[in-house]
Amino acid sequence: MSGGDTPAYRRPIGNGFILYAEFKRPADLRPIATSTFNQNIDALPDFQIVSDRPLGDGSAAVCDAGPAPNLPTGGVPAVAGGNFESNPQAVNDFSCRFDVRTGGSSGPCTRNGSGSDVFASNQTEVQFCAIVGAEIAFPLGDTRLTVRVRDQLGRPGPPMSILVRVLGD
Repeated sequence: MSGGDTPAYRRPIGNGFILYAEFKRPADLRPIATSTFNQNIDALPDFQIVSDRPLGDGSAAVCDAGPAPNLPTGGVPAVAGGNFESNPQAVNDFSCRFDVRTGGSSGPCTRNGSGSDVFASNQTEVQFCAIVGAEIAFPLGDTRLTVRVRDQLGRPGPPMSILVRVLGD
């Protein structure tokens, strides 16, 4: 599959890496809102991310914890076309797995070449980070992720997409 203008990130396997999204303050200077879960799972959180293919076991259970006694393996259902509004439960399910990083005591989850914790861009103010474990492992092939974030007035920014390309053995 070709990603066209969409950046593609190649992985030898579908888990065991950090997935992150960084945002800078919009041009109107409204601060970025940082909720990764909405207690009303029929409403969207501030940080919104969807996958066009099921992750893990594709479970529709929201924020299932992963491998543990009496819990499902975990997963995130697919959302077609990057349409956040079509399945807010799936958005909450994926978004709740991310931590918010703003610098200071909650330093970035990314590092530079010398091993220092830094944002990937020097214009970034907020970073959302998730460890991709077996519960949200990516399948072989291309998976499109679409992400956006709202400002503190609740206005969503433009959606952005990447491809995670899992090559397998």
